[in-house]
Amino acid sequence: MSPAETNDAGAGRGEFRTAPPAKTVRTALIAGATFGIRAVQYVEIDGLAVFEGDIVLGTAAEVERRTEAAQFRPERGLPQSAVVVVGPGVRWPNHVVPFEIDPALPNQQRVTDAIAHWESRTQMRFPRRAGHPDYVRFVPGNGCSSFVGRRGGRQDITLGNNCSTGNAIHEIGHAVGLWHEQSREDRDRFVTIHFENVIPGFEHNFDQHIADGDDVGPYDYGSIMHYPRDAFSRNGLDTITPTDPNAVIGQRIGLSPRDIDAIRAIFDPEPA
Repeated sequence: MSPAETNDAGAGRGEFRTAPPAKTVRTALIAGATFGIRAVQYVEIDGLAVFEGDIVLGTAAEVERRTEAAQFRPERGLPQSAVVVVGPGVRWPNHVVPFEIDPALPNQQRVTDAIAHWESRTQMRFPRRAGHPDYVRFVPGNGCSSFVGRRGGRQDITLGNNCSTGNAIHEIGHAVGLWHEQSREDRDRFVTIHFENVIPGFEHNFDQHIADGDDVGPYDYGSIMHYPRDAFSRNGLDTITPTDPNAVIGQRIGLSPRDIDAIRAIFDPEPA
């Protein structure tokens, strides 16, 4: 059993930060290769624009500036892609994701164990940075968060003290190019969202990526990218339940077989 597989099956609380009051929810205009301009809602956490709990759009100042510019010149909207990032401009070349670890990050074995998990199950490789211009840096902070896909230059993966190896595997999934499973276009066939149990002001974390979707493979209850049942719950009750009563969602043990298939489809698509 690998270190990743010894983690608790539940998603770490660090992925679902809810400290900001509802009045801080803001709207950004984003753009992507497969869609035009669309609006998403986010909250500012530690100076970053964060939505869906752990996905970083950029600094709050950058997002505000580029959203304002997009209102006048839509082609300058914040770059962002679909449910899975498939565009060549945001894909890591040759399956290689260079990385470095902030010396101040506690329990760095979380990172090395998560990377070992990825490398043992996928074609992705994570060499030490060694001068690579585009790379991820694992840094300490509040909660767990990451950008989606390759941003160019340095991009941080934040791991708070309560973020496990499984959470690190999840955040690496975002950096590689995966979005949350339950944001797929077809999700309403597989899960029910109980908005009455969601913390007021955080309903946007359950938005679907319909206009900009690029779902890969069948819906996967077992995905490490899936929300748990009580994500953003205001009362401890379920906010998301599977239509299959036997399904388990929200595990943070490791990549599922379909997660692995999705990575293969993104980086090594079969010829048409």
